[in-house]
Amino acid sequence: MPTLRPSLSFLLPLIAGVGLLAKLPEIAPLARIELSAFLFPERFQKDHSFVDRSESKNFQLTCLDFTPDPEANLNIKSYLLDQESLDIMGPDGGSSIEWAQFLAQTRLDDDRLTVITSSLSWDDTSELAILALQEQVDETPSLVIGLQAEFINSEAPLPEYLKPSAIPLEIPAGFDLPEIDHIRRPSSINSNSFGISEIRGLKLESNGDQKLVPMLVRWDTHILPSLTLASLLKSQRLNSADLILEKDGYLRLGSEGVILKLDSKGQAVLPSNEPDQKSASILQIYPEQAETYKIITPSSTPKSTYSLEDHIRQALSQKAVHKRTYKRWPVSFELTLLLIFVSLLHLRRIWSEPFILICVTGASVLAGKWMLLSPLILVIITFHLCPRRTSPRQKH
Repeated sequence: MPTLRPSLSFLLPLIAGVGLLAKLPEIAPLARIELSAFLFPERFQKDHSFVDRSESKNFQLTCLDFTPDPEANLNIKSYLLDQESLDIMGPDGGSSIEWAQFLAQTRLDDDRLTVITSSLSWDDTSELAILALQEQVDETPSLVIGLQAEFINSEAPLPEYLKPSAIPLEIPAGFDLPEIDHIRRPSSINSNSFGISEIRGLKLESNGDQKLVPMLVRWDTHILPSLTLASLLKSQRLNSADLILEKDGYLRLGSEGVILKLDSKGQAVLPSNEPDQKSASILQIYPEQAETYKIITPSSTPKSTYSLEDHIRQALSQKAVHKRTYKRWPVSFELTLLLIFVSLLHLRRIWSEPFILICVTGASVLAGKWMLLSPLILVIITFHLCPRRTSPRQKH
């Protein structure tokens, strides 16, 4: 009885497809091509959707949604250091020793954030007063201080007091961050968290009620945070090393924290509204009634910080939420599909190959699965390279 032997045009394509299916994760160039060919809805929703590709070598993608939450209730408020507040501080109206008393008086155990929007700077003050203020600054772990900067082509090195605020961040190619090389009023005290509140000559671009707000600035080869970014880091108890900047401009505060979409200049789109400010005298008289996120606005505060409350509020509401994870089909399903595919190729219909590829891709998109196309394409190529089996001529 004759035995049935599968044709060469059946076995070779199947073996090639199965072999590539098993080895594909180890072939980096093909894996990158598969990633670029994978279609899913979030790929085209980049404003508030982030795709985590850290597991792409295992053919798995996790999509995160960082749409601002309109119901996020953040206990944050701006306080104006008006004349009433200065009168309470003392006869000098805001000297270094009076600032020390202000911080000691208004600091609470549950403070999440305290921002002073302009530098604590004095040209002539006693060393004892500065030491007293420095002690209170050190005792306020959630404190961030704003500095005004500019670029004057001074070629000056980064000041020592700014080095603890520098961000060890690798900036992707194509980014052109605002550049500074001079602080207009250097702080009289040291802090581990300074933020650039204003860059002289840099105009913030507006888009309706939104502004392009700088997040990162450059001092020579050093990267510094804006006041907004420094405030976000401090409020979340994160270090500058916890920042992650993806190549496509997504700035992540930790692997599971806030996500900001930056443009090529390191700017994020945030609200430009100027909220009402309370008198800081409320903090001095009734400190226990203060919000846990406090923004202190002295009279010397630059106008660019007036919207800081809204910037922080929206940014903190953009915490990443897991949306969907896309995984490849089970290996058993992929093997079965290859077998069916090879069988259908033997129909030798001109429409069969594109039709099958379109159906497989469409079904994968609808099912939310990652379909590997390289094995299917290799099967087609191998099938066409195999000689077609012909029957022997009949003898006459």
